[in-house]
Amino acid sequence: MTENSGAGPPPVRILRPESSVTSENSVREKLIGAASIFADLLRPTYGPKGLDKMLYKSNGEAAITNDGAKIVSELMVKHPAAKSFVSLGESQESAAGDGVTGCILFAGALMYEAGLLINKGLHPLVIIDGFREACEIALAKIDAIAFQYSNLELYNVAKTSLTGKVTDNASDKIAKLVVNGIEQIQETTLCDSENFFMTKSTNNTPMSIDLIKGLILEKKVHLDKTPSELLNCKVALINGELGFRKPIRDSEIEINSPDELSNFIESEEKEIESLSQKLIELKVNAVFSSGEINKEILHNLLSKNIFALGGLDTQDLENIAKASQGNICPRIIDVSEDELGLIGVLKTETVSKNGESKQRIFIDKCENTKLITFDVGGSDDLIVEETIRSIHDSIKSTCLAVKSKYLVRGGGNPHSLASIAVMNAADSKHGRERLGMEAFSRALETIPATLAANAGKSSLDIVIELRSRLKNESTDLGVNANGEISSIESVREPKESLKHSIISATETVMGLLRVDQLISARGD
Repeated sequence: MTENSGAGPPPVRILRPESSVTSENSVREKLIGAASIFADLLRPTYGPKGLDKMLYKSNGEAAITNDGAKIVSELMVKHPAAKSFVSLGESQESAAGDGVTGCILFAGALMYEAGLLINKGLHPLVIIDGFREACEIALAKIDAIAFQYSNLELYNVAKTSLTGKVTDNASDKIAKLVVNGIEQIQETTLCDSENFFMTKSTNNTPMSIDLIKGLILEKKVHLDKTPSELLNCKVALINGELGFRKPIRDSEIEINSPDELSNFIESEEKEIESLSQKLIELKVNAVFSSGEINKEILHNLLSKNIFALGGLDTQDLENIAKASQGNICPRIIDVSEDELGLIGVLKTETVSKNGESKQRIFIDKCENTKLITFDVGGSDDLIVEETIRSIHDSIKSTCLAVKSKYLVRGGGNPHSLASIAVMNAADSKHGRERLGMEAFSRALETIPATLAANAGKSSLDIVIELRSRLKNESTDLGVNANGEISSIESVREPKESLKHSIISATETVMGLLRVDQLISARGD
C-alpha cells in the first residue's frame, strides 16, 4: 500500500497501522512450520519407549508426564496453527481418552508432506482432494482389519493405554482393576467413563491402588459417636433437612400463656421423636441428607448406632443413590422400605489436611453399583496425579472398546496396512490428486517410524521392511516395544479411537491448507 502522492483519492485503510498480513506461500510456510514444531515437541513421548516432559506451570506447580492430552492442555500457544493442533488434541481426548500424541504426529506429518507438494507447485485444493480420497480408503481398510473384542482383549486394551507411562511397572495390576471395574458397571448400567471416580488416598506406598465398589466422600462427621464401620447397611437418602422444614416466608407464632408454650415445645419434641422413630422402625443403618440434621434427631439416631451425615450437595447424594441403588426422598415421612439403598461396607477414617481434621467416608462393596472409585496413593504427589491421569485414559479407552465392539492391533500395524491400501489406490489414478494420496500414505507411516526411532532403531529401515513384510508375509506384523518387527499379539486399541484420530487430523490439516492469508491485528 503506497502513500498518496497528491494526485487522486487518498488510500483506503481497513486495518490498523500495527496490523500485519501474511499471504500465499509465506502463510503456508508459517502454518506448516508451526505444525511441524508442535508435532516434534510430542514425538519423543510416543510409544512404550517414549520419554517424559516436565511441565513448569505459570502458577509455580510442576508436572511430569508423557500424556499428550496433558502436555497440549498446558501449552500457552499463540500461533493459529498451533491452536488448531491444541483443539485437535482436545477433540481426540474427549472422544477416545487416548491416542492424542499419535493423532498430532499424523497431522504434523500431513502438513509436512503438503508443504513439499506446495513447494513443487501443486495447488492446495488438489492436495485436499487427494487427502480426502485417501482418508476414505484408509478408514475402509481399518474397518476391514478390525476384529471383535473379548474379555481378554479388554485387558489388552487397558494395558496398552498404560504402556510407556509412569504406571508401566504396575500396568498388569491396574489393567486388571480397570477391567474388573468395567465388568461391575456393565451389570447395572452402560459402560461410561463418567461412572468412574478417582481419589487420592493417604497411603504412601508406591502405586497403592484400591478399587472401591461405590465412592469416597471427604466430609467432617457430626460427632465422635458416629459409628466408624457398619456392614450391610440400609440407607435412607433425604434431599432436604432432617427436622422441621423452614418456612418459605417469615412467620411468627403468637403464644399467650405458659401452657401454650409448654404445649408447643411438647408438640415439637413429639414431632422430632416421630421423625426419628420412623427411621428406627425401618431398621435404617445410615442416613444421608442434603440439609442440616436436627440436633435432637441426630442424638436419637446415634443412640441407636445409626450413621448420619448432612450438608451434602445434590451431586454427592445422587452418587450415593447410584452406588446403593436407593431412591432420594424429599422428606423423612416419604421414606419406605422400597426407597432404601444398601451399602455393603460403610466406614470412616480420619485424615488431616492443611491442619484440618476430616473423615474419609468409604461407601464400598455395593452390590449392583453404578459407580466405581479408584483410590490412588503414593509417596510423590506428582506421580499420584500422573497415575490418576493414566488410569482415567485406560478406563476411557476400554469403555470405548466396549461401546464400539471392534479393536485393531497396535504397533503401527493398522497405519502401515492403511498406507499400503492408499498407495495401491493411488497407482490407479492418473490425475494430480494421486500426489496427495501418496503423501497421505507416507504420513501414515510416521507412526511405525516414530515407534522405531524412540526405541533406538533406524526408522527408515523399519518402515521399508515392515511395508515389504506386510505385503508378502503376515498382516499381523507391527513394531514392538523394542523397535523391532514382530507379530502384534497383545497391543490393542479401539477401532473408533484410531478412526477418530485419522478423521480429525485430516480435517484439521485440510482446514489449514485452505488458508491463504494470516491477518494479525497485533502485528506479530
